Amino acid sequence: MLDKLWDVRQALPAYLLTVTLGLALSCCFTLICPHLCRLIPALTTYGKASDQLEDNSIVAKISVPKRWFKHFYALGLLTLFLCLHCIYSLIHNPNFLPSIVIRFLATLTRSYSIPPIDPSTALLALLLITFHVSRRLYETVFVSVYSDSRMNLFHYGVGIIHYVILPISIMCETQGISKKEENFHVSMDNITLTQWAGAVLFWICNWKQHQLAEQIANTRKGPRGLIRNYAYGICFGGWFNLVSCPHFLFEICIYLSLLLVIPSAYVYRFVTLFVCINQTFAALITHSWYHKTFPKYPKTRKALIPYVL
Repeated sequence: MLDKLWDVRQALPAYLLTVTLGLALSCCFTLICPHLCRLIPALTTYGKASDQLEDNSIVAKISVPKRWFKHFYALGLLTLFLCLHCIYSLIHNPNFLPSIVIRFLATLTRSYSIPPIDPSTALLALLLITFHVSRRLYETVFVSVYSDSRMNLFHYGVGIIHYVILPISIMCETQGISKKEENFHVSMDNITLTQWAGAVLFWICNWKQHQLAEQIANTRKGPRGLIRNYAYGICFGGWFNLVSCPHFLFEICIYLSLLLVIPSAYVYRFVTLFVCINQTFAALITHSWYHKTFPKYPKTRKALIPYVL
């Protein structure tokens, strides 16, 4: 019975569940009783929220510049290019991947007689993620305006790992990759209308999140796009009139929309769970910071979900 409930080969789900649970408990501690242990808030906050910690020396010792966010996307993009290269090579040579790579991928998820993701779906999902990660890298380098804010090493390490395992979570459950097949065939005719709808929703959420990134950056820029200050301010207009962190909301929507593209994926569900928990707590902590920092902050604004949370 226990063997059916748990498979020791599920390395990625085990890691994702552990990190998600640890993050959730730490963030609850930060929100409810942050003064009992100063180290936990230092590990669960970054950017504007970490700047307001009582003991900033702790943050300085275990943190890196927040602008290092670009490392997440650069390394993630490299991993995505390698995965896309593998798919391209397998189309022409089904024996392209060595056995050691196939065995490694098999240890990352539960065992299958037939992996749940077909090659066509995997290719579409990887292309969508490549678009998303490329956009985030572009915004980090050319759009966002970073002050001297810090990001703790825990967030930095988890972020690096997240964008590496994101494409791998799809590769390890793709037919012909996690298990050898004589015919590795890719055709967009295999994509259903529901999957195309998920792809369109994925693009819309990315587009909206990009607009929000520009809106946030513009609070620190002048009329000609020149940086005029590095101070934190309150955003107004559009989604910001409803919630404090609409960019976190659309990050969740991006990952949920991809579930429509790869509904049969197993590991990706844990990736989505981690993102939902992470972004929700980040929004709650940021929302709390706004209320503490700005006495006249709009009281009708929610943290993440309009009129609800």
